[in-house]
Amino acid sequence: MEPTTQPQWHRTALYVLLGLLILRLVLMAVIPLTDTTEARYSEIARKMLETDNWVTLFHDYGVPFWAKPPLSTWLSAAAMKIFGLHQMAARLPALLLSIGVIALTFRLAWRHSSKDVAVAAALILASSLLFFIAAGTVMTDPALMFCVSLSQIAFWYSMTSNSRVWPYLFFVGLGLGLLAKGPLALVLTGLPIFFWTLIRNQWLGLWQRLPWIKGSLLMLAIALPWYILAEIRTPGFLDYFIMGEHVARFLDPGWNGDKYGFAHRTAHGMIWLFVIAAIFPWSLLPLWLLRRPGKLRAKPPRNDGWMLYLCLWTLLTPVFFTMSGNIIFPYPQPMLPGCALLLAELWNRSRKPDQRVMLPWVAAATGGLFLVLLVVNSATADRYLSTQLAVINAWNQDHPATSSKLVYWSKSRAFSAEFYSRGRAQTTHDLDTLTQLIASPTQDYLVIRQKDLDELPGDLLKQFAQVADSSVKQEQLLLLKQIDTVTQQAARSQGVVP
Repeated sequence: MEPTTQPQWHRTALYVLLGLLILRLVLMAVIPLTDTTEARYSEIARKMLETDNWVTLFHDYGVPFWAKPPLSTWLSAAAMKIFGLHQMAARLPALLLSIGVIALTFRLAWRHSSKDVAVAAALILASSLLFFIAAGTVMTDPALMFCVSLSQIAFWYSMTSNSRVWPYLFFVGLGLGLLAKGPLALVLTGLPIFFWTLIRNQWLGLWQRLPWIKGSLLMLAIALPWYILAEIRTPGFLDYFIMGEHVARFLDPGWNGDKYGFAHRTAHGMIWLFVIAAIFPWSLLPLWLLRRPGKLRAKPPRNDGWMLYLCLWTLLTPVFFTMSGNIIFPYPQPMLPGCALLLAELWNRSRKPDQRVMLPWVAAATGGLFLVLLVVNSATADRYLSTQLAVINAWNQDHPATSSKLVYWSKSRAFSAEFYSRGRAQTTHDLDTLTQLIASPTQDYLVIRQKDLDELPGDLLKQFAQVADSSVKQEQLLLLKQIDTVTQQAARSQGVVP
């Protein structure tokens, strides 16, 4: 029975994996960019293309964005340069990086353990909640996960084989990690390696098997030029990025120095709840294992520290973030490949041969759940998604003049409006600024929440007529168009209109 069932469950697993990737592509096409995070990073990448400045990231025109390094922005900008300015292109690098992580994880598991473990690890990883969400989302976290995974896997190959390539790939991963997230990449990569080396007393092997001098120079050659250029172009970047984003943000839950938003204050230890949610539905797998005491099948001992390494890779990222009271849901992502490998190993050692087919069906059920959520989301997008796509579509359908302005009356910027309008959307909540913006002889546009109409003078509102209305997160937004602008300007010049 074993030889016939093994290919069958592998084929089933392959179909499920392909189905998950296709579903992710559909989601990338259907769900618009949402505010704030994804739309902001997409707009930063669009501005990079528009300004042709590949050194300084811009939060707004003339305002540098110092919070993150450029790797994910470079990739999104390059994809949009090749495929055009739309959401699929901006999201494509995250999907490709995620597929790369699946491939690296699959190869490592197959080389070390078996094809069963490799298939299981790939399925667990691809169908875990956080991985599925982030694969195809414009954020810095997929790039960080890829870089950390590359270095973690390269380290393992370097310590257990005579490869000449993987030791250098270890430092390539570190250099790219510095461009993906900064020094945090070194910390998240180094913690499991340090404690694995400490526990197993592998200091001599660590020194002999990795080209520390040449590799460190390679790492610096990859990352250091951008850091130097970024500081030269916009002095003050290094102080804010290193001391602010990495030290103050980590230690101070209520950090008030954020230039681009606000600190995400959370209770210490919240990361563990994020981890449980991140690996759903596989966070339930340990409960299944606990119900099978003594069922873990003994495996011929290999004194290579494999299971220890996977445990450290899985646990030390959340342990590190336990000390921080300023975290968000994507923070567990770098530990997902290690966790998938660990759970696959435990599953493989505890299940019966006829239970292998259960794994792809659980993954398929998870994909089905994501599909149901997609349908529900599409039906209720205006209630729960914070995106300005509908407003911008209505604005485009009115064929605005090239010189006309699109102004949002709001206290917070709508980055999705800026992206979909190709940077033409502007935001203000100052009456004098609004008056200056709409003083041009062209017919300008104003977007305002219906409940905020009473914030503007009646004389100003009389200059506009409603073009369309849209519901965004259960709030009614009105698209207004300026009327008889030329006549009004002439009247003002003659003193008829104050």
